[in-house]
Amino acid sequence: MSLKEVNTMKTCKHNKLIGLALTGGLSLFSSQVVHAAAGDLISNTATLNYSVGTVSQTEIESSEAGNTTPGAGNGTATSFAEDRVINFTVSREGGAVSVVPNATQQAIPYLVDNTGNGTHGFLLAGVHNLGALDPHGTGANDTFTPTTIETYVDANDNGVLDPAEIAVGNDFIASLAPADPAVRVFVVADIPADNRVPNPLVNDEVAVLSLVAQAAVTTPVDNTPANITTSSTGIAADALVADDNGNTSPGGTFTNGAAVVAAGVAATNPDGTGTIETVFNDTATTDGVTGATVDASNNPDTDQNAQQSAYSGYIVDSAELTVAKTSAVIWDFINLGTANDPKAIPGGGVGSGTIIRYTITISNAAGASTATLDNIEDVLPLALDTQFGDGSDANTALSGTDNVRVDHSDAAPAVFCEADNGDSNTDGCRDDGGVGSDALVVDLTAVGVTNTLAAGESLTIEFDVELP
Repeated sequence: MSLKEVNTMKTCKHNKLIGLALTGGLSLFSSQVVHAAAGDLISNTATLNYSVGTVSQTEIESSEAGNTTPGAGNGTATSFAEDRVINFTVSREGGAVSVVPNATQQAIPYLVDNTGNGTHGFLLAGVHNLGALDPHGTGANDTFTPTTIETYVDANDNGVLDPAEIAVGNDFIASLAPADPAVRVFVVADIPADNRVPNPLVNDEVAVLSLVAQAAVTTPVDNTPANITTSSTGIAADALVADDNGNTSPGGTFTNGAAVVAAGVAATNPDGTGTIETVFNDTATTDGVTGATVDASNNPDTDQNAQQSAYSGYIVDSAELTVAKTSAVIWDFINLGTANDPKAIPGGGVGSGTIIRYTITISNAAGASTATLDNIEDVLPLALDTQFGDGSDANTALSGTDNVRVDHSDAAPAVFCEADNGDSNTDGCRDDGGVGSDALVVDLTAVGVTNTLAAGESLTIEFDVELP
């Protein structure tokens, strides 16, 4: 007697071997293939070939209830639906994102990958991990609180948060198949000016944030293979908050605040051959630096809860500018020039008064980011002198009626410009003061020197005022 088994199995992520063994049987022929996806039917019919005495008899095919009618086609396939396994990963992409104080919509990239056996969507949430250790290994703890935390999908997969993606509101993953590449998601936030002390942010301060993904799919009419759903519309009702194995999701707030998901209620349901049951099989991860990852409520993540997350964050990498202003007497009406140690004495009168030189020095610290300088303003207690003198006894003008000198440390020659209520203001310097007061404004984009300061560079602005 011999037995032949015929399999009509599709392919899937999990190998399923269906076999039939007969005690004392002569042989078993079977096949093993990979099944396609959750909801697919795995069908199998066994065919019995036998003899009575030495006479071969008509084959008998199997059925679930048991078939006694010989002949091909008289049996029926035994089928069951492959259940849905929820498994996926969330990982950070790249290092910490460098930011400067007051920057807006700063994007941190993460990757979401479906490693289960069914196609479905994901709700998304960005979570600030207050005080957490920087996952990028700087040894620093989170010290500042980003605001307006949102999530956006990189719809065109170009690695950049585009204005169109924000405008359209790509704030959830509608559908992701196991065979699809991982989807890039940005956690986006605004950077404050100060840390939580509060003190102004300085370089190397960090903020730690997580992306949390929640498995989601639209609710089907029933859980039969014919009505399986494979996508989400981003609403709270789509969240898979309980499986058929007694596991639940903690819920949370997703879709940039639009989807508030309540925690699931545990339920255990038996497996049905014609229905699709769902089993959460995600495993909580631990960051090698920061520790246990979190759920959408910022609590430690747990196994089999349909949520996964990963840490990343921001690091402040800005210019570190110092602005110093000094004064020195370069001429008085008694001692005359600098060689004679002039003093800040009044009494010379307008046009013959003591000349005070102000020097404003702007410097950028070593290792800091380059700064672009726009302008500097200085409301003065004394009138601007109408020239830039050489400090000799005659205090001779160095550049005619130009009364401001600007010099960059890049070794290019210093430039002169004229700040006067009556000039045309085309050279980058102007006097915005009224009668009885002066307000120097130097437009560093137009004055003729390099208006950027790289690390270790400086720029000086010098001008004279008269003490009558």
